[in-house]
Amino acid sequence: MHVYTQNGEEDTVLRDDLKRVKQKLSLTFAIAIIGTCVVFGLLYYLGIDLLSYYIEAGSCMIYYNEKPYIDEFQQYVSDNDISTTDVEQYDEWMSEHDVAFYSVQEMGKVIYNKSNVDKLISPAKNMYDYRFTGSYELPVQFSDIEAEVFIYTGFTEKYYIAFMIFDVGFSLMLGIVFVYLRIRKIIAGYQTELEASQEQEKKARQEKDELMRNMAHDLRTPLTGVMTYVDVMKLENEAYAENMKNLNFISEKVLDIRTQVDNLLDFSIAGSQRPVELDASMDVEYIFGDYLSDVCAQLMKSNYEVDAEGISFKQVKVAVNMAFLTRIFSNLTDNIYKYADNKKPVVMKTAFTKKTFSVEIGNGVCDNKTLLKSAGIGLKSVDAMMQRMNGSMSFKREHGKFWVKLEFPIV
Repeated sequence: MHVYTQNGEEDTVLRDDLKRVKQKLSLTFAIAIIGTCVVFGLLYYLGIDLLSYYIEAGSCMIYYNEKPYIDEFQQYVSDNDISTTDVEQYDEWMSEHDVAFYSVQEMGKVIYNKSNVDKLISPAKNMYDYRFTGSYELPVQFSDIEAEVFIYTGFTEKYYIAFMIFDVGFSLMLGIVFVYLRIRKIIAGYQTELEASQEQEKKARQEKDELMRNMAHDLRTPLTGVMTYVDVMKLENEAYAENMKNLNFISEKVLDIRTQVDNLLDFSIAGSQRPVELDASMDVEYIFGDYLSDVCAQLMKSNYEVDAEGISFKQVKVAVNMAFLTRIFSNLTDNIYKYADNKKPVVMKTAFTKKTFSVEIGNGVCDNKTLLKSAGIGLKSVDAMMQRMNGSMSFKREHGKFWVKLEFPIV
């Protein structure tokens, strides 16, 4: 079992894994079918021999089953003064008593024998063979002579049928048990591979997160130093307009880089596997009132028109991580500075459902500042932080505005 991040590689590996599973399952069923047939054959030939020996030589089963019929037949022959040549009369009696096979012999010579049915179980057909029945024949006094009679009513066939049912059931059970154990082994093997793969993926993700955080921290240090020197140079070059213009440009770009580094750090922290503790649940007005007021003040200070008429609060509570929430609103404010049209008002509003509280911020879309064409690391980090707080983030472009919606579950 392998896990990759590229979709093409994932599909290829998944197809390979499925092919391996199909091959293993096909082999398992083939072995199970062959094994079941072999077990059935061995049990059949060994069991039939043992059962036949028990019936024919090892017990008095035939005698005890046949004796009542012989006694009744003797009574019938005596009452009706039947001779050995009166075949139709004793044949009628045999038919009425559902006799499968009978034979009449005198001094080892067959006078008459007949099969009334053709049974399916071959070992039981031995009972039709007068050469086999010699040891089980009993004397019957006919009107003309005393003859040896053997009567068989199928009393051994139930044992053969029971043995066949047992043989089939036992063989199938072994086959099913083999398939079950084999599938369990296959599943256990893939679970082991999956756990190892997930552990490897988790380790790689942790190493990546650690690398991203270290890189972000390492980048922030020199950036802070550059910004400090730029500020010093601004103070020293206040009289030179061209120098100030260049320094302002450098300062703006350094701030952009620092913002991206901050976004990268936020995304790394939010996307890590480390547990995030939420603060105690509080009223939404207490949590979001200051944040939204601060965003309004910052935007208005930067000459943005703000429409906050849609902001209202109810007595409901949510649980958030305040550090994440601070970074989220800071991130959204920076995006407005970079991508919004300052000639169009920024709209802020809140909404409630039975289960959620949401904050929506919409700003005018500036044609030469397209957020959707950027790497989007800022919005991705917001989305990751919202998910870690059991919430969600969504965005859309509608009627000339770019809307971001933050949705929090109500406690």
